[in-house]
Amino acid sequence: MVELDQHEGRFRVLLIGVGNNSEEEKDFFCQNISKAYRIPFADARKIVDRCPVILKKNLSLRKAELIAKAFTSFGGSVSIEEKRQTPRVSLEFQELAPHQLALESSYVQKSQRGTWSVTGRARNISDGMLNDTWVLIQLFEDFEEFIAFEEAPLPINPLPSGQTSPFKVIFEGDDSLIRISIAFKNASGQPIPAVDKRKKGERLRTDKGAGRTLSSLRMAPVFEEKSEAIEFTRPLEIMIREEEKEISGVPPVSLQQEMEPTLSQETRDLRGEAERISEESLLLPVKPIEEIPESSSTLVKEGIPGGEESEKTLSQETTSLEESGRAVEATLDGVELASREDQGAVESHLGTSVFQEASQLLKEITESPKFAEVEEKTDPCFSWIGYFRDAVETFYQASRDAFSVWFEECRKKGGFESSLHGLLTILVHSRFYQGSESTKALENTQKLFQLIAQPSLLLDQIPPLEGTSFVSGEAWRDLFQRALPKVRQVGNAVLEKKAWNVFDLERMIQVIPQMGYQNSRMAIRWINGLISDAVGVDFSDTRISIGEDLYRVASRLGIVNPHLDYYESGNSMGDTKIQSFAIRAFPHYPAKVEEPMASMGGPEEQGGHCFPVQPWCEGCLFNTFCPKLYLDFNPSEKGMRA
Repeated sequence: MVELDQHEGRFRVLLIGVGNNSEEEKDFFCQNISKAYRIPFADARKIVDRCPVILKKNLSLRKAELIAKAFTSFGGSVSIEEKRQTPRVSLEFQELAPHQLALESSYVQKSQRGTWSVTGRARNISDGMLNDTWVLIQLFEDFEEFIAFEEAPLPINPLPSGQTSPFKVIFEGDDSLIRISIAFKNASGQPIPAVDKRKKGERLRTDKGAGRTLSSLRMAPVFEEKSEAIEFTRPLEIMIREEEKEISGVPPVSLQQEMEPTLSQETRDLRGEAERISEESLLLPVKPIEEIPESSSTLVKEGIPGGEESEKTLSQETTSLEESGRAVEATLDGVELASREDQGAVESHLGTSVFQEASQLLKEITESPKFAEVEEKTDPCFSWIGYFRDAVETFYQASRDAFSVWFEECRKKGGFESSLHGLLTILVHSRFYQGSESTKALENTQKLFQLIAQPSLLLDQIPPLEGTSFVSGEAWRDLFQRALPKVRQVGNAVLEKKAWNVFDLERMIQVIPQMGYQNSRMAIRWINGLISDAVGVDFSDTRISIGEDLYRVASRLGIVNPHLDYYESGNSMGDTKIQSFAIRAFPHYPAKVEEPMASMGGPEEQGGHCFPVQPWCEGCLFNTFCPKLYLDFNPSEKGMRA
């Protein structure tokens, strides 16, 4: 294993929250911070209310840990994040001619449970139709060693000239992947010449989801930046003394011994366990990635008042923080050279330096105009969150979908032979549900649900099916017959295990052909709502999918500020704040907020109210308590950067 260079600035420190984020815990934390560092209580409280907030970035691991200790010693929950590597994505068969397809975008994502996916768009640049086109994904480790491959058909078939088709391929893998190649072929296996039309940045684009912490706020782990929370349960001074003894008088231990216990356990108590950075997170990346810029230069370009002043102050803040970081680093160098006789003096010097850096950070963050602007626009306490929960529950009570109603009626009449029969019906319907064509999906399910329990089903026994906007009825019928054995296999595997983590169940369901991300999420929702007695699902770690409609509603509720809390896939401030709010609203099922919020932000014909401009607030779920911010422009257009 390659040991991590402690001085390499690949870490940043975030203050996630305080305990369970109760008012009493926040007051206790701020009182102690104020007393220890002589910081005004009001300034300390502003930082706590602003959580999650970045305290400092571009740090070595040792410096990040020292800053974390200063905050966690009084009950704060701190996250230390490390920048990770990303595999290269290349396109095959570019040397062939003439080119028939153009790869316009690609997007690599790794889920919390280890499933990888490659999503993209391809355009037909030939003069004719392209029939039965498949995308082939190949995986490589070090030294171009081939690992595995996966393939999937383009959902639009045939693909007309000049038109584009999305694609998504899901596969298993680990962090050893160095390169992913994309190729296109026809049904007979003949390669299709393609040209790379992606923008330069897209070739290395990956999902930057937020990190996982075991404090009161939890987020899903990431592929590119892995985040882990460190909770220190002993006094800061004792931990510093023990660290000095190790440096000055005891031979250094390995990283594995120093950082144990690792994050190998899947389930932990949110309050009772301390967490250390795992050995896996300390591996050097093959190629460092570029950090997301966090300046306010965009505000200056867009003419937002205060942007120029904010950028100037933040620049001064960065300079001051770097000076503080150098002071801590110099202190650590002094510790390494100190003898045991000088240990007492070094301890005092080290403790003072850490406190000074934490104090400086507190002052600089609270003095920033960027912070002041957010304070004016956003209510950090969300005093209306109780009304919000009631509105979400009302939404689900009033909007039962047609499939759920039909399923319940069918079960009352004894239409399902067993729990497996009911589960297969849910899986088949979820697979049929492509896009917004719920009526056609239900018609197909009603035609087939009595046949799917048969051990074998021939193509001639399957009645004609309704097609989708991408696939004809005949092709959809043929694809169903091919997918049915995998549906049965997954159904049996799901019932063998009575309790499921939502990520494991989602990963299992997506093995079914034509079962995409949204399909699997709907399947899990129906499983939880219709057959929870047969299959139990734990939703506590779910992340919500953030689109323009949901982000717009979150902005007008005051959850995010579109001028500052940008959404750029995972790990951006907009994503972190919305995910944190969802956990606060429904700790056991954060994703419960997704459908009501997205629905209120949707178009009028789909029951929406929070339009991009001139929203129609009357009749909205959140009308009675919504602060109604940013009504004069579209917050999603301003804050969505993905």
